[in-house]
Amino acid sequence: MAVKRNKSTRIKPQNFMEVLRDVNPLTWQGDASWGWNFDIPFWAGTGELEALCELFFDNLATLLGTTGNAVNHIGYGLIAASWRNWGPPGYNFKIATDWEDMYFKWHIPACGVALLFGNLWYAWLACRLANKEKRTDVTAQPYGMNTTVIFITLYAMTLPALEKAHDKYIPWECNGDDGWSKSAECTKKYDDGAYDAAFYGWKVSVGVNFLVGLFEVLGCVLGEPIRWAFPRAALFTPLLGTGFVWLAFSPLQAIAQEPLMCVLPMFIVITGFFARVQYPIIKGKLVFPVALFAILVSVIIGWAGGCKHSTDIMAYGNTTPDYKIVSSKADIPDGYGSVVTSLAEFYNGQDFGKSNDPNATSLGFETCTGTDKKRAVDAWEKFAFKSGVMGGFGKGMGGLSDGVMKDWWPGALLFGIIGFTGTMTCVESADCAGDNYPMTETMIVDGIGTCLGAIFGSIYGTTVYIGHPAHKMFGAKIGYSIANGFIFLFLLCSGMFAYLHNVIPGCANGAILIFVGLFLSRQAFEESPVRHYPALFLGVMPFICNMMQLESGGNHTVNPGVSMLAPAGGVIVGVFLCTVTALVIDRNFIKATLFCVVLIFLSLFGIFASYNTITAKNGLRDSINGGYETINMFDAGNDMHNGWKWAVAWTLCAAYFAIHIPFQIGNPYCVVPVLPPVITNDDEDPYDWDPDAEESSEKLPA
Repeated sequence: MAVKRNKSTRIKPQNFMEVLRDVNPLTWQGDASWGWNFDIPFWAGTGELEALCELFFDNLATLLGTTGNAVNHIGYGLIAASWRNWGPPGYNFKIATDWEDMYFKWHIPACGVALLFGNLWYAWLACRLANKEKRTDVTAQPYGMNTTVIFITLYAMTLPALEKAHDKYIPWECNGDDGWSKSAECTKKYDDGAYDAAFYGWKVSVGVNFLVGLFEVLGCVLGEPIRWAFPRAALFTPLLGTGFVWLAFSPLQAIAQEPLMCVLPMFIVITGFFARVQYPIIKGKLVFPVALFAILVSVIIGWAGGCKHSTDIMAYGNTTPDYKIVSSKADIPDGYGSVVTSLAEFYNGQDFGKSNDPNATSLGFETCTGTDKKRAVDAWEKFAFKSGVMGGFGKGMGGLSDGVMKDWWPGALLFGIIGFTGTMTCVESADCAGDNYPMTETMIVDGIGTCLGAIFGSIYGTTVYIGHPAHKMFGAKIGYSIANGFIFLFLLCSGMFAYLHNVIPGCANGAILIFVGLFLSRQAFEESPVRHYPALFLGVMPFICNMMQLESGGNHTVNPGVSMLAPAGGVIVGVFLCTVTALVIDRNFIKATLFCVVLIFLSLFGIFASYNTITAKNGLRDSINGGYETINMFDAGNDMHNGWKWAVAWTLCAAYFAIHIPFQIGNPYCVVPVLPPVITNDDEDPYDWDPDAEESSEKLPA
C-alpha cells in the first residue's frame, strides 16, 4: 500500500522558464488526443466499488458534519440561542428555521451540481492522461467538498453575516411601551424580517463562495512556480495537517464520545483497509465493501439504542457551586436553576430543535443526531421530494454587490489562497502515486466548480479531494468518480440528504475518514526526506491550533499563541513554517533568506499573520470592523495588530540566515569556507557531513 516516489511520470522543470511553460494549461496535453479513452474499463470490479464507497461516504461525512455546524450549531444553537433575546419573541428561532430551509432546498442541491461537474471532468482528465502516456492504469482524481475552507467560512463569514442580519432586520417600530406588538401587521413584519435576515446570511455566504472560487482560478498561475520553489515536505503540509487533524483526530474524538456505537466500525475500517482483510460474497468476483460494512454496523447499533443518554436536568446552584439532578423544570428546587442543562447535552450538545423553540416542552436529546426517529420523520416529511429545489439559482449572486461584498472580500481572498494550496497538495500526492495530472488545469477546474456551485446557490466550495493514492491502491479507474457525481446529484436534489442527516450517525462516516486521514499522513512522510520530518511535525501544529480555536465554541481561545497560529485553518502558517525549517535543515541559507523576505511582506498585509488581538472594538467574529482574522495593512500603534511583529521577526531571521552565506562551502558567494555545504540529495542527512574531510565542491542549485 506504500506509495513509492519513483512511480512519478512527471519530468521536473530544470529552470524557471520551463516552469512558466507548465503554467500554460494548454501545453500539458501536447499532441495527445483530448477525446475519451474507451480502452479504460469503466468499472474495474471490486476495487472500483471500494473506491466509490470510500469517496461517497467521505463526501457524505463532510456534508453531514458541516450540516451539523451550519444548521444545528450556527442556526439553532447561536442565532436562535435563548440569550439572543433583543428581538421579537420567536424572531431568532424563525431566522434559524428559514436558514434551515434555504440550506436544504437551495444550498444542498447546488452542491450536487458542483460535484457532478467535477467528478465528470476528472474522469475525462484521467482519459486524457491515458491518451498522453499510452497506458490505461490511471485513476481519476477524487473530487468533493472543500472541508478545510468550509469549516473556516462557516464561522468566519456565515455566522457573522447572520448575526449582523439578525440585528439589521429587527422591526423596531413594532416595539412600543407595552413591548412587542402582536398585531397582524407586526407579526408579518417579524416573519418578513426573519426571512430577510436568513436570506442575507445565505446571500453573503454564496458571494464569498463565488469569490473563493474566482481567487482559486486566478491562483492557477502560482501553482507550478510554488511547486518548483518549495520543498516537497511543505507541499505535503496541508495534506498532513488536514489528514491528521480533521480527518483522523477530529473523528476519533466523536468515536470516543460514543464507544458503544462507534469503536467497532472504526476497527472494521482499519481491518479492511490497512490489514487488507476482505469479505467475499462471490469468491474471486465480489467482496462486501468495507466502508458500507462499517456504516451498517454503526447504524444498527445506534438505532438499537447504543447512543441514548439521560435527559434528566442538571440545575446548578444560584450562589454555590452545587447542582441537583431532576427530571423536569418543575422539580428544580429553590436556590437552583442559575444554569440549567441536560445530561444528554454533554454528549449531544444543545437540543437545537427543542430548547430554543418558544413552544418547547423538553430539554436535551435522548439520542444522537442520526438515531432520532422523530427528527428523521420530520426531515422526510419536510424535505424529501418536495418542490423548491434549485430555488436559489442566481439569487445568491446579489451577495457580490458592492454594498455587501466590500466587507467580506478580504476574507474570501485568504480562503481562496487556502483552497488552491490544498489543490496543489492533492496534485502532488497523485503524482507521487504515479498519475501526473496538470497542476494549472486542476486549480482552474476546482475554482470553476466552486463558482458554478455558487451560481446555483451553494455556500460550500468544492475541490480535488485528498485520497487519490488510496483509490489507486484499490485499483479504481474512472467509474467510481462518474458514479459518485450522479449519485450525489440525485441524493442532494431529491431532498433525501436531510433525511440521511438524521438516520446515519456521524461517527459512522468518521471511521472512514480516519482511514483516509492516516493514510494520507503516512504518504506525507513517505514522500519526504527523513531529515525533513521535524519540519513536517512543525507544519502540522498550526492545524492543531486551528482545531483548538474552533473547539472554543465559536469564541477565541485564551492562549494568544494558539490564536496566532490558527488563522486560515493553519494552512498558511503551517506551510511557511515547514518551508523555512526544511530549507534550514538543508542548510540552503540563500533560499531561507529569500523566503523570510517574502514573509515580511506577507505578514504586513495579514496573509501570513492574520490574527488581531481581540478587543471590545473589533469583537470576536467581526470581519467588518477589522475583525480578528482578516487581511489588512497592520500598524504598530497598539497591541491590537500583530502583523508588524511577525514582519520584524522575519527580518531578524533573514539577517541571521544571510550571515551564513559568505561562509558556506560550495556557495557561489562564499568568502571564507568554514560552514557545511547545502544538502541536495534526498538520502543525505545533516549529520553525514564531516568537517574534517576534504571540502566539498558541491554548488548551490539554481
